[in-house]
Amino acid sequence: MNPIALRRHPLKFYFLIFFLTIFCCALGGFILWVGIRSAERRENGFVTMTAFSLFFILLGIFSLYKYFRNTPIVKTDQYQVTFNDTEAYEWNELESAELTGKQPFRYLFSYKMEGMVLRFKNGKVKYLFDDFYVNLSEIKSFIQQVIIDRQTTFTYQSEVVEENQNIPETFAAFKGNQFTSLRGIMLWSLYAVIIFMFILRPGYLDNINIPKFISFFGLFCIAWYYFNSLLLNYFLVSEHYLAVKNHNLPWRKKLYRLEDVKEVAIETQGKMPNSLRIITKDFRSKVFPGGTLNDRQWLALKEKLNSKSITVRNDSPFLSI
Repeated sequence: MNPIALRRHPLKFYFLIFFLTIFCCALGGFILWVGIRSAERRENGFVTMTAFSLFFILLGIFSLYKYFRNTPIVKTDQYQVTFNDTEAYEWNELESAELTGKQPFRYLFSYKMEGMVLRFKNGKVKYLFDDFYVNLSEIKSFIQQVIIDRQTTFTYQSEVVEENQNIPETFAAFKGNQFTSLRGIMLWSLYAVIIFMFILRPGYLDNINIPKFISFFGLFCIAWYYFNSLLLNYFLVSEHYLAVKNHNLPWRKKLYRLEDVKEVAIETQGKMPNSLRIITKDFRSKVFPGGTLNDRQWLALKEKLNSKSITVRNDSPFLSI
């Protein structure tokens, strides 16, 4: 078989870590500049600001180091697996493998992310995280088929996108009202404030450059609508399918055959709302935030999927189901 090489995700890894590093270093540099200006005016606080400046600069450098260390370049074939071309293990040295589940990502503190863990007989443990790689599902499928199941051949097909066509089945919908949910209120309250502002102050635009205002503010409103709407997915389940749709973006839809789903997880990422992670049997993984669903609706969705023999993990610390 041809060797498999993992590729880091261009946005979820490279953009994230370089943005974080540049932001921390720029913030540290700005604080240092303010401290120097304060010292020139013989004001107090130079030592404190210098300490804060060094903290943020070191945090940026540490973040760059830690993310690259936690996201190694991995290559594998039927004989061995290598990490950053510096560590190599033959597959007969593998003691155990967990291909799904929440694993500890060690940064300033440890927090859980979806990923896999490989434990070797010499005590070494390697964690690989779904969000930071483009093709981690491929190596997971390889390990499942060739290393665990001892198959002599390895097959991995390009993802087949199921279209939301007219399916002669009845779907049960699991959705909330976006106008009464926190995420929906955050989305629409901005536009309500703008409308009331113009109603209460009709002369507000008299001294404003209208074309520039419309260009800038129009783009801002479109971006606000789009990125907030990404959090407003809902779910439908029928006898043989699991569908994902969006309240405000009708073209964003996904259809899964239940027989292709390995497991799902209800999780929360940072400040995101509770989300549904769908993991297929070839270990492809995708997260869909469900910002309008309440606890009762998440419970109903879990019970519905369980009735279809789908394993549902509750990885959200804010949801008791």
